[in-house]
Amino acid sequence: MINLRLIFCIILLLAATVAAGDLRAQDVKAMPVQEVEAEQIPVLGKAPVLIELFSSQACVFCPRADRLFADLLKQDNVIGLACHVDYFDVTEGSLARPFCTQRQNFYMQALAAGPNYTPQIVINGERDVIGYKFDKVISTLQAANYSEIKLLPLAETDARGTWKVTLPLEEIAVPKDRLKLWLALYDNPHDLTIAEGRNKGRKAAYYNIVSALGSTDEINPEVFVTPPMESGHAGFVLMLQDMETGRIYGVARHKKDIAGN
Repeated sequence: MINLRLIFCIILLLAATVAAGDLRAQDVKAMPVQEVEAEQIPVLGKAPVLIELFSSQACVFCPRADRLFADLLKQDNVIGLACHVDYFDVTEGSLARPFCTQRQNFYMQALAAGPNYTPQIVINGERDVIGYKFDKVISTLQAANYSEIKLLPLAETDARGTWKVTLPLEEIAVPKDRLKLWLALYDNPHDLTIAEGRNKGRKAAYYNIVSALGSTDEINPEVFVTPPMESGHAGFVLMLQDMETGRIYGVARHKKDIAGN
């Protein structure tokens, strides 16, 4: 004999399952845009920590990561670069650069961190974490604070803007041909209103946006670089990186002073 009550319960269960599947399929399209509240960030220590944020104005989960990134920059030992990828972005007022996607592709291979996603935070070139997960980001940063990343001595040598950076090659065990010195120029803050997409209408402040990135295979105890600084740049960062593992062995930062020098 067919149990009608049991059939009725099964039908209700199936209906509920379909409804839940429809909600997931919407992929938060119906979620309202909400302002991100500041969270209390603990003191991370004194050792230099390099944060690379891969973000996008089109990403609905990125504003929380962008805000966290901005708050982390307030700590003196935190060196941060925000790189906007171009495979997922707005068309109006875009901050994206193809080299940001290329650098994220490198980390996808070196850290087995793929497929690419936003927001992604890479710490010291060797730790990957979802950028909007506050507790995970903080715990990963606290762990990274004990790694052997060096603050590279940096000195300006002439009025043309040439700088000498000293590399601790005697302290690095890997072959020199695995190392690359990266130069990243980052912008003054961008204050804008997102014009389209799921974040449309949100006012956003973006800090340390990378607008130029280059590298050299010239790895010597002393390397001379001339960053092509322009009025829109806030500073630059040099990174000595193992191109096999992604690990950052050393980092240097120069920030313009108030007078723009």
